Amino acid sequence: MGLSPTPTLYKLNWQGDSGEDAEEYVRCGADILLNGLNRNLDGNAQCPVCGTTTRILIVNGKIDDLEPRDAIIHVVELPTKSGRIWIECESTHIFDKKACLEKWISDYKGKTGLVDSVENYHKLLIQRRSKRATYAPLEKKAGHS
Repeated sequence: MGLSPTPTLYKLNWQGDSGEDAEEYVRCGADILLNGLNRNLDGNAQCPVCGTTTRILIVNGKIDDLEPRDAIIHVVELPTKSGRIWIECESTHIFDKKACLEKWISDYKGKTGLVDSVENYHKLLIQRRSKRATYAPLEKKAGHS
């Protein structure tokens, strides 16, 4: 999900499918959280304003460590016709402190985004996935009748 061929402000460290440690860049802060829904990872998000790194450790789909604890995400979500959410990565960032978010927002001219703590936004992603997992088998079954 959202892997980038070039270095970005967002980096993942995880164990690859072959069992060896892998380091990859993703396009935005939300991509760290989305990738963490499916595997354990150690993510680093560099604040686009001050350059401070936010560390996000995800184990078994849950945030196990977050430093700083009060990191904030600005995410622009755009619903698609299929009902899925598309994230506009150019406007989606993780900030280490509220002052940096406020400074960035003061110059930002893009679409209005959701602003929340990284922890709360991750919980929202988990809830959405749970709902999709609950209803997906019913939709599949209905499609075969």
